[in-house]
Amino acid sequence: MIFPFEEQFYRERGVDANFVGHPLAELPRPTIEPGDYAAQFKLDPAKHWITLMPGSRVKEVRMNLPTILEAAALLGPAHEFLLPVAPTLDRTFLQNQIGQQQITLVSDALPALWHSRAGIIASGTATVEAAMMNTPFVMVYRVSPLTYLLGKPRAKIPRFAMVNLIAGEEIVPELVQHDFTAQNVVTQINRILPKAKPATACWKASPT
Repeated sequence: MIFPFEEQFYRERGVDANFVGHPLAELPRPTIEPGDYAAQFKLDPAKHWITLMPGSRVKEVRMNLPTILEAAALLGPAHEFLLPVAPTLDRTFLQNQIGQQQITLVSDALPALWHSRAGIIASGTATVEAAMMNTPFVMVYRVSPLTYLLGKPRAKIPRFAMVNLIAGEEIVPELVQHDFTAQNVVTQINRILPKAKPATACWKASPT
């Protein structure tokens, strides 16, 4: 079992199960230096870098990315926005979704998260990756209205973000369906960023 609550669930149903931890718990920290990373992708180190992760499937991206991009536009040019290209997605598809907006496509998620001051992350494994990279973020997600209508009454869990499920409490804000608006995302990001310094002042310290 990779989630703590799963052990009790299965044991109550007669299955000899044990919680063994999440497979992403030992993710290595990226080794690329921040200055080299900035040079590689032509990023301004004086700005707050924000990683955008709208999902790894085309349908997810179509549902989540437009509102994420709207939030990025509201946050404005004082920020650099990094969008890692998931292996399951086509770079041209993402570029078409972005249009003329100033979003930097990057090849790998972990270095982007490690060097970012915040993230806007769709529900899924990416939320665990962000947590392991010590990146504060807001979790977002949207499905079709019909899927939400049919699925909501059947949902038996109080939270959606994997990190919140693992922690057993809300440690990152969740904006789902109707709560997932650009303005709500901006509000949450602005709550995060005052606690983080610009890249030139303070990069994340490596764990000791």
